[in-house]
Amino acid sequence: MRHLSPQPLSVPVSAGGRQLLDLVFKSDGISQAALTRRLGLAQPTVARLLQGFVANGLIRLDARRVDRPGHPSVIARIVPDFAASLGAAILGDAVSLILIDCAGNVVGSRRRAVSEPTRAAVVATLLSFRDELIEEAGIDSARIIGLGVGISAFFTGEAGQMVGPPSLDDWTGTEPTDLLEDALGLPVTVENDGAAGATGESLFGIGRTVRDFAYLHLTNGFGGGIISDGRLFRGARGNAGEFGGVWTIGHMGYPNLNRLRTLVDEAGAAFGSVEEMLAAIDATTSGVEAWLEEAAPAFSALIAMLGYVIDPTAVVIGGRLPPAIADLLVARIAVPRAPNRHDIAPPPPQVVRSELTGDAVALGAAVMPIQRAFLA
Repeated sequence: MRHLSPQPLSVPVSAGGRQLLDLVFKSDGISQAALTRRLGLAQPTVARLLQGFVANGLIRLDARRVDRPGHPSVIARIVPDFAASLGAAILGDAVSLILIDCAGNVVGSRRRAVSEPTRAAVVATLLSFRDELIEEAGIDSARIIGLGVGISAFFTGEAGQMVGPPSLDDWTGTEPTDLLEDALGLPVTVENDGAAGATGESLFGIGRTVRDFAYLHLTNGFGGGIISDGRLFRGARGNAGEFGGVWTIGHMGYPNLNRLRTLVDEAGAAFGSVEEMLAAIDATTSGVEAWLEEAAPAFSALIAMLGYVIDPTAVVIGGRLPPAIADLLVARIAVPRAPNRHDIAPPPPQVVRSELTGDAVALGAAVMPIQRAFLA
């Protein structure tokens, strides 16, 4: 199997319908009564929207239950088999692919360390992964509505061209969307890896309860994404959330995972890549403490700036950093404030570790085609 031909899923989705589907997607089943209350729409309008999606096969209504005394209500859920989507992460030392169903459940995944992630090597890996996942899941390939991609690169502002780190030099100056659409035969949506991770966090992590947050993405490099009112804020050219640049121009150091690898190696280890290191280290590994000492001030300063500039409810420490080490970093962050009015400063954002497990970039990328087709 080399080229897919997805069939267009003709489901008319109004603005109100997208808001409804967004709530249903983010919940593990939600009652019609709760939808009516949270959407602020009239009950007949919500009922009409639901029935339209039921008729199209996108939503199912489960048996009635008592939502409140005297108010029985059906439970709405996304039909998982209605469609499926693929999500790829193209990093400086690894490539991964996730297949999810329409309800956001992970159907299958693949990941491989890639020492030289050239375009040819990545395309060959993704094609192999795609065919394996489709065969393993036994799904109709025509139900796959698209491929989302998170890549460690920023947009140049010239069409869809991107610039990556040295390990992704073969991608610099290219338009990944066109290349991958031609190779995989699917509609493709491309974002920076930090933006993809932020998207995943917005739909599967803290975004289920918090609508405004900044996502800090730790990988070989450093970046992130901004979620505003539940949606990814891309900026004029798609580069909103390139927080590593703030560290660079502010001379704050650059405590990313490449720096962690350097300190761990200097303490006696010898890892060939960040991917190899992450599979072996924990909070007690020599070199981790030194990295935390370097990282805490840089993160604290960046988070203070984000608090003043975009005023998020929370700042999420995400990416590939092992959870136990992320918890230690969160505990050390002290956000500086400037109480210049009556000795009072604006409240700082809450700093938390990502609530996602697994491959945040690939998961966020996988949900992008579904979000584009159906969600608010």
